[in-house]
Amino acid sequence: MTHPLEPEPRTIRARIHESAVRRVTRIYAATLADILAEALQNARRAGATRVHLAVEKRAVGPAAGEAAVTEPATSENATSERRTGNGANVARRAGEPAFTVTVSDDGEGIADPALLLSFGENGWDDALVRREDAAGFGFASLARRGCTVSSRPRSPDGEIRPGWRLDLAPAHFLGEDAAEVRADEGAPCPCGTAIAFPATESVAALRNAAEHAARHFPLPVVFETRTEGEPSAGETLPRRAFLDGAVHAEAWRGLAFGVFRNRHRGYNDPDLNFLGLTLPVRLPAVETVHGATWTVRADVRDCPELELVLPARKEAVESEFLRDLRDAARLAIFRAMAADPSPRPTFSDWTRAREAGIGIAPPPAELRPWRPGIADLDDWREGPRPVPVAPDSLVMDCDPEPPEAQALWRAAERAGIVPRLFEADRRLAGYPWYDALERVIHIETEVTIAGRPIPLDDLAVQERTGAPGAPLEQRPERIRMSLTTRTGRDGKRVIDLDTDLAFAGEAWSWVGDVLPLVTADSAIRPHELADRLRAAYFSASDDADADSWERQREVFDREALHVATRLLLSDDEACRASIAEAACRELVWLAPRGRTVEIRIRRPDVTVTLGEADPAP
Repeated sequence: MTHPLEPEPRTIRARIHESAVRRVTRIYAATLADILAEALQNARRAGATRVHLAVEKRAVGPAAGEAAVTEPATSENATSERRTGNGANVARRAGEPAFTVTVSDDGEGIADPALLLSFGENGWDDALVRREDAAGFGFASLARRGCTVSSRPRSPDGEIRPGWRLDLAPAHFLGEDAAEVRADEGAPCPCGTAIAFPATESVAALRNAAEHAARHFPLPVVFETRTEGEPSAGETLPRRAFLDGAVHAEAWRGLAFGVFRNRHRGYNDPDLNFLGLTLPVRLPAVETVHGATWTVRADVRDCPELELVLPARKEAVESEFLRDLRDAARLAIFRAMAADPSPRPTFSDWTRAREAGIGIAPPPAELRPWRPGIADLDDWREGPRPVPVAPDSLVMDCDPEPPEAQALWRAAERAGIVPRLFEADRRLAGYPWYDALERVIHIETEVTIAGRPIPLDDLAVQERTGAPGAPLEQRPERIRMSLTTRTGRDGKRVIDLDTDLAFAGEAWSWVGDVLPLVTADSAIRPHELADRLRAAYFSASDDADADSWERQREVFDREALHVATRLLLSDDEACRASIAEAACRELVWLAPRGRTVEIRIRRPDVTVTLGEADPAP
């Protein structure tokens, strides 16, 4: 017995409230892409053999949605309109439709006009609904613009049936007004449907939208523009198979995969074709090791398991089938790679393919030679090509900052081990040949000053006040770089390299804060050291008030050469070099040809003496 205060049990069912109809104009964005995609899909489902798309200049009339699509003006009423000021030559209001677009087909036609405004209901047979998940909402893409529909249903006995016409404004789609079905002798004959709607877009935009809709559509689409009611010959828009260019194709559960090698793919590019409607479903791509990039596309043939988000069908429902689809697409890529002469798979992809029973050749024992990093992030350059590695190769399995990397490069050149240094590539970890290589996992630098060894990280760096007047440390007697390496899991050793150059202080500093350390017996020249300083520290500022990249580099190079000259030669040499460089840069072009120019500077006075001109030959 139910307690008096407890509610009586009842059942409920899902339903669509009538208020949903009043929001039907917001189901679609009402873009040309939405409208043309839905119109072409409906024509194909109706058994059409071709679709015709006509763009005609629209006579000036009521604003869009206030009345049905206007018929083209005839020569008689055009003259009357010019007299009354209502003709097409009158300036249009901003945003008023300029064209009428008519999409017509030779399909089965529409037997029951009421289906057009019965959202969620359609007249397709059960097999088609099951195969394509036809939802009966596509016509709502026209709700915001309004349209005119003219149709003549196909007669099973071959006789021509009466045609009908329906003028629809947004109020009809919203259920606010009743739409009247009228007889139309001008309906497509012997059968078919024509839908005309207003467009504010330009002819170029209309054509671009039509080309996009027709590109992978299975039926020919004819596009034409009409001027003052005169039809043109029309042009069949270009079509292309969605899997055109694939190097490998295979079928899977009602669709076809096409695998592409090194096909450029932009962000969110469509990778699935649903009978002319393309959309992104994020099928996988496979990057290889210094080789090709493999991508895959799917072309739907008869795949009722695929669910698209309704009503616009611009994305797929995240379902178990979609996850299976992505896994199957990756395996299709693996099968394509297995037939390639140089697949170069990563170890993880090679393992995944092997577990699926697909044998892919492993990559050769090749790595990119190691090159030291530079500080200038804008100076991007492609690294060297992979080359074969030897058993004594050293893999740089650490990431030194540019100053340390430049110093290591100098040490490796002096020790003659540059050809043994290679970049690490963790994508290859797991292959026996890669795992057997010796890896550099840590770098330490030690400098000896006044007979005392000091780790570089512990060296006290004085506060700098800028390059010209910055104090320089005493030149060390010795610099040693120690490379800690590992082979396999437990094998470790240390490789000591004697060198003549190191950089103390923080990375990513300006040249005025840099402290280069050069041994007393080093043979490095000022310009060489200045080049190392630029590689190790120069990084242009992108602040709004910063100079150009070229100007910033010019200033850096000048100060770097001054620091290098002071360190390696003397203060006087650095001063002379800086003045000479400034004269070459700023003054040489002012000196007259064939005459000597002497400049004497004693602050604040400057004296210039011009010599006699050379005698004529």
